[in-house]
Amino acid sequence: MHEVTAQRIRYGRIIAMLFGALCLGMGINELVGGITLGALHIPPRWNPAVVTFPGALRAESWFFVAYGLLLFLPWRRLVSAKLWNGLFSLLCVASVLFALAMICEVMAKNYIAQNAHLKAKIPVFQAILLFLSLGQIPLELFSRKPELLD
Repeated sequence: MHEVTAQRIRYGRIIAMLFGALCLGMGINELVGGITLGALHIPPRWNPAVVTFPGALRAESWFFVAYGLLLFLPWRRLVSAKLWNGLFSLLCVASVLFALAMICEVMAKNYIAQNAHLKAKIPVFQAILLFLSLGQIPLELFSRKPELLD
């Protein structure tokens, strides 16, 4: 493997770790109902007065926590091919589910805005998260099998 390719994979892994930390933070923030640190207040993503399915929101928050933890696995150090294949399959399914969750979030926020006769915001944050989640699949695949890049 070329040194440039190895360096790019390392950078991708750093981004994956940061993305995992963001997923953990989003899930925990939603589970505790927002975090206040002195003057800094990070509200939950969903207004509790608007959410009509709190069970689904709680399940989504636990999924974010589990997905974030999945991204922290030491993928390159997994020795067993069977274990890696199973976890990689789980990562693929979880990444697609995360992308679907972001799409559903955008649709729900558009629906809420439409019912309030407002225009919905452009879903830039959700789009970035969607592409980051789908980017985990090739990142971990090529980290394990860099010969597939050639």
